[in-house]
Amino acid sequence: MRPGSDLVFVGDVHLDRDDPDLGAFLSYLRGLAPAAGRVVLMGDLFNLWIGAPELEQEHHRAVIACLQSLRKEGTQIHYLEGNRDYRIARAHAGGAFDAVSDVGLSEDWGGRRVWAAHGDLVNRKDLQYRAWRRLSRSAPAWGIFSTIPRARRFAIAESVEKKMRTTNVDMKREIPEALILDYAARHLNTPGAAVVLGHFHVEKELRAGAAGEGRVFVLPEWKGSRRHLRVTAAGAIGFEDA
Repeated sequence: MRPGSDLVFVGDVHLDRDDPDLGAFLSYLRGLAPAAGRVVLMGDLFNLWIGAPELEQEHHRAVIACLQSLRKEGTQIHYLEGNRDYRIARAHAGGAFDAVSDVGLSEDWGGRRVWAAHGDLVNRKDLQYRAWRRLSRSAPAWGIFSTIPRARRFAIAESVEKKMRTTNVDMKREIPEALILDYAARHLNTPGAAVVLGHFHVEKELRAGAAGEGRVFVLPEWKGSRRHLRVTAAGAIGFEDA
């Protein structure tokens, strides 16, 4: 990690096959590298990403190669698995990423304690999604999935991705501030602490705690906003244009 460098959080990107924004996103990543000692990708980098080489496509491979290059040049890359991601740590930890988690990561920087999570687990009342999440990531489910011929697995994965677009519609229609603050409260127990979330696709900063000292940042989706969150080496934190 380069001395005096910054920490950058990038929200959901949702790249797809033949995506017209792929080139712009690769250029954006390369542009971050000179000043960023660490980049945290907040999940759902693709509309669907299954961490299996035989199921990854050209747009997956282009981004993976770029991330590997950035790591070689000295920028740490962390990834938070989202609801469109499956088994990314198994496939790419140590290659494209220095750290991967499907729960959350402590990204302490510039004297500031930062907890980062994708955000799909914020709503504890969404029992249907939580049950699907546990099942779809379980060893038995993947054992069965791996026995299916590749072409059929690919078709199943595409079908699941389309259905995922209709899940949690109510949650995505409006920022659930009360649920977010309830979730964040568990991680705002030190002065200057912050929580960073993706998933909701809308840029938002909330204040938490009795004195409003805790800060919660919800990242916008990248394609429509071209915005990210930066934490400087001195601990300043805020949204900025790409």
